[in-house]
Amino acid sequence: MPDGYAYSNSPEARKDRGDLSRELLVKLLDAVEDLARNPDAYPQRIRSLGTRGDLFLYVHPEPSFEITYEIDRANRKINFVHFAARIVELKRVFVSYSHEDLKWLERLRKFLIPLENQGLIRIWDDSKIQVGSDWQAEIRKALESAKLAVFLVTQDFLNSQFIQAQEMPPLLEKAQQEGVKIIWVAVKSSTVKDSVISKFQAANDPERPLEMLDEPQQNKVLTEIYEKVKAALAA
Repeated sequence: MPDGYAYSNSPEARKDRGDLSRELLVKLLDAVEDLARNPDAYPQRIRSLGTRGDLFLYVHPEPSFEITYEIDRANRKINFVHFAARIVELKRVFVSYSHEDLKWLERLRKFLIPLENQGLIRIWDDSKIQVGSDWQAEIRKALESAKLAVFLVTQDFLNSQFIQAQEMPPLLEKAQQEGVKIIWVAVKSSTVKDSVISKFQAANDPERPLEMLDEPQQNKVLTEIYEKVKAALAA
């Protein structure tokens, strides 16, 4: 691919930049540089505006902002027309898992990231906690703002005292009192039938947990879980 595009900012875009916070501006400038290098790098975040086919909207998932820009492909130029912070409430998906099952968290995240890239959700798990942060406060804040919880159920998950004492009770309470949705994924064979979780519908067949499937079957089930998460958040 040839070197990137030359770019410019409209007077409105230059004014918009002055209205953004410093933190947001840094992220926005990074996105501008990415688009200038390759305006087709993030197809899942971009949609065409109008009928001319040269005006586009880029939506950044987090922090949430929008960039409107024009492309002159023949001359390899981009004009950034408008920058704006998005005033939206991303729906937080809280993923509860045992650290023994980290690889399954990573597998699940790969299938949920498209929803995050579209600016629809924010996926939260404890890997988001920064070094030096008050981790208990971070988890509590994430629990309080959760709109949907996904449990990656294995025996290690069910035996985790922290999950059973700190994560599950507030999520189950929010499910009962505030309608927060619970989705649980049968990752490995376990004693989940004797758990309070069993009263919620599993996202996949507990008799055929993910670890018992070959990779193509796992991908099919994870795609179905993606659809169930999307539908649960849209309801």
